[in-house]
Amino acid sequence: MRDQQTEQSSVSPAGRPVADRERRTHLGQVIRKYRTAAGMDQASLAACLGFSKTAVGNWEHGLTRPDVDTLPRLCEALRIPVTELLGLPVEAGLSAEDRGILDMYHRLDRFNRRTVSQIMDRLCFQQDSREKERLRGLYRELRLYEEAAAAGVGAPMAEDAGSRIVYSLKSRIPGGADAIIRVNGTSMEPTYPNGSLVYVSTRQEVLPGQVGIFILNGESFIKEYRAEGLVSHNRRFQTIRVPEGSDVRCCGRVAGRVEEGDLAAGALLEKVEAAFEENAG
Repeated sequence: MRDQQTEQSSVSPAGRPVADRERRTHLGQVIRKYRTAAGMDQASLAACLGFSKTAVGNWEHGLTRPDVDTLPRLCEALRIPVTELLGLPVEAGLSAEDRGILDMYHRLDRFNRRTVSQIMDRLCFQQDSREKERLRGLYRELRLYEEAAAAGVGAPMAEDAGSRIVYSLKSRIPGGADAIIRVNGTSMEPTYPNGSLVYVSTRQEVLPGQVGIFILNGESFIKEYRAEGLVSHNRRFQTIRVPEGSDVRCCGRVAGRVEEGDLAAGALLEKVEAAFEENAG
């Protein structure tokens, strides 16, 4: 059996006791309250924790307090919410419902606790699987090209332009769109502002009056295609004429802007990524 020595009261420079005495008093009252509710006497609790009856009495009278290593075992033995033992606000810990469920769990023997844990594992797995299936139904993978189109002066574009996978809501993806490209420059404002993202269909032909992604002599542009050339929506920019014999290629038709909320982000993105990674596996 171990015993604890009585702590000396801490005092301020002016000789007044500090809050430590109040904390010990509170802790002792909580221990007594839960020990009594559990139908245990001080000797029984002492034997359970490996202390003497005197040590438990000193705790309850606020003369001493258990050390840090003893507090978790004390909470478990008497089923004391740690927030109540330490005098923390109730909202800092479990709700009343959660504490009730935890109390019932602690009343179970080891076999029944294992059974409950197995059931919870199975239910959580099934719930997670349904949620991942739901997310795969809501979102679709698209490749986002960060430096694929310039709306202003042309910007060199390599065939292997840097890209990454993003996840867009299926309901927001225009028909035929299979990629997303970031706009660089102001020549297509206000339709497609600098830095905005656009959906692109790389398999659809660009007809006169439609906006597309073009590569002209190694430089990439997002422009409206017309008979007279590649036209900017910003009137400050001149139409780009395409001389006969120029090296020009159309990379796809712009199907619309990516709006706020279209792409999964933050914590939601992590869940969506996990759902698609599991499906790929």
